[in-house]
Amino acid sequence: MTDLRRTTVRGFSWTGLAQGAGYLIQVGALGLVVRHLSEPSRAFGTEVAAATIVGVGILASEMGLGRALIQKRDAREAHLTAALWMGLIISCPLAVLLYLTARFWGGLFFDDPQVSAVLPAMASVLVFAGIGTVPRAQMERTFRFGQLAILDVCAAFSSGITMASLALSGFEVWSLVWAFVVRHAVLGLGPWIFCPVNPVRSFNVADVRVLLGFGGKWTGSRLVGYVQQNLDYLLIGRFLGIEALGYYGLAYRLIAFPQTRVVQAVAKVTFPAFSALQDDVVRLGRAYLSTVKYVAVLVFPVMAGFFLLAHPGVVLLFKPEMAPAAVVLQVLSPAGALRSIASPAGLVFSALGRTGLALIWNIAGAIFMLAVLWFGITGGITGAALALSLGVLVLTVASQGIVNRLARISFGEYLKALYPAALGSALMAGVVAGYKWLLIGVLPDSALIASCVVAGAFAYPLAFRLFSKETAAEAMRLAGLVRR
Repeated sequence: MTDLRRTTVRGFSWTGLAQGAGYLIQVGALGLVVRHLSEPSRAFGTEVAAATIVGVGILASEMGLGRALIQKRDAREAHLTAALWMGLIISCPLAVLLYLTARFWGGLFFDDPQVSAVLPAMASVLVFAGIGTVPRAQMERTFRFGQLAILDVCAAFSSGITMASLALSGFEVWSLVWAFVVRHAVLGLGPWIFCPVNPVRSFNVADVRVLLGFGGKWTGSRLVGYVQQNLDYLLIGRFLGIEALGYYGLAYRLIAFPQTRVVQAVAKVTFPAFSALQDDVVRLGRAYLSTVKYVAVLVFPVMAGFFLLAHPGVVLLFKPEMAPAAVVLQVLSPAGALRSIASPAGLVFSALGRTGLALIWNIAGAIFMLAVLWFGITGGITGAALALSLGVLVLTVASQGIVNRLARISFGEYLKALYPAALGSALMAGVVAGYKWLLIGVLPDSALIASCVVAGAFAYPLAFRLFSKETAAEAMRLAGLVRR
């Protein structure tokens, strides 16, 4: 086993644990907060709407400079200096611009005064994004994932404490807003503790051009991809209302662990590794299949659990008035699974420097998803969720066809990589569904959910031991590698 694989596996373990801990902290805080909000669906919808607008600014403020530093294997101190100053030059004016034009953007996309009211405060995170881009990229580039894991947990904990304390003090939607700001502040300032950058007062424009040559295309691709992935928020918030967006956004936030947090953990660790293999396409293809395989192993059972336990779970954790989110959670579960295994494809585009191709693909995908969701929202938030799941299925298959050509792999190899997780999750789902059917109405909801989780936790690894011994053995080897 190569040193690169050992480092990658250890990095993913650290990052995955941090993301998992952060998710549990955030969900626990949300469960506490929702009981102290007078209008929880509207509060969630307002925060989701504003965060969607701010997300565009974050991507624009970073300009792909961090990704460019990671992808550029011969990056020098001059490149770090250029990236740092350029990031600040872009992010600070963007933050001021968003602050001054908050009412315009809130009205344009969501036509809601409360969204416009919270946007100025949330605009401050653009500055933190610009400050933290370079030191965080250096930490990822040098595989310092243990320290990054500490930062992620600290950010989640600080955000959760802020959210809970302000909600208990009656701050309503502002408890969610300031929790968002605190999280980004920790993520932006924290990397300077572990990896300080000492820039000179000036930088070479030529170095900026080199970084923007990659980063600009990457940013364009990510912006289009971001719009594509958030079209559901934009359309629901605009045409179905902020309260409907609150229900939908809560369901989407619950599947964010496998869909977003696991993928973020994978991206942090595998992008530097993929970039190191950019001249060896065969090894890159094998690394990609291995990544997809273990993302599926982690994600598929969680999505199956969300589908089966959505109804008692949402009501138990978030009060009966948030029950409409349960149906949406069930319908979104397949989309969460598909987006998780589709996301590593973007890392292949970036690692091979094919950001232009990624941009074209994301534009085509955005147009397709706009048409699908436009039809879907006629069925309310459930119709939008169903349309999203079907659209994601089509895009996943199509994007995989492109990756197969770039990484020289076949659909047969891709499906073989997914087979163990798909089979194990199906068997686990059968066990949990039967267990739930037998005990529903017999046990209280809290005991039912806990016992179903325990049953699934035993059934899933047992399925691997019985039907995919090779995957079980490889997982044990990887676990042993982490402990060394």
